Amino acid sequence: MAKYLADTNILIDHLRGNNQATGFLIKNSPSISIITVIELIQGCRNQKELDQINTLVSGFETLHIDYSVSHLAAKIVSCLYLSRGIKFLDALIAATAIKHQLILKTQDSKHFKYIKDLKTLP
Repeated sequence: MAKYLADTNILIDHLRGNNQATGFLIKNSPSISIITVIELIQGCRNQKELDQINTLVSGFETLHIDYSVSHLAAKIVSCLYLSRGIKFLDALIAATAIKHQLILKTQDSKHFKYIKDLKTLP
C-alpha cells in the first residue's frame, strides 16, 4: 500500500528529467489523484505526449473522487480560498491525500501548508 500521494508537479519534474523526482517515484511507488491524471493530459500538445502520459500514469494506483473527497475539498476551499487563495484542484488533491491517510509529496508545499490534517513532504 502506498504511503504517499504524488502531486502533479512531481510527475512533471520526472517527465522533464529531474532525477530527484524520478528517484522518489521509483523508490516510493506513490498513488496519484485522478486530478493529476487530468492535469497531465491537459498539458499535452500532441498525440505523442498524450501516449507518454497514458503510459506513465498506468504505472500508478489512481485514486478517484468520491463524496467524501469532494465534500472535504469544498470545505477546504470555503475555509481557505479568500484568506489563502487555495484553488479547487489543489483542494481535491489535498482532500484525496487526507481521506486515504497519505503524505502529499509536492514541490509546492506553500499552497498546502494551511490545510488542516494534511501531511506534506517537500
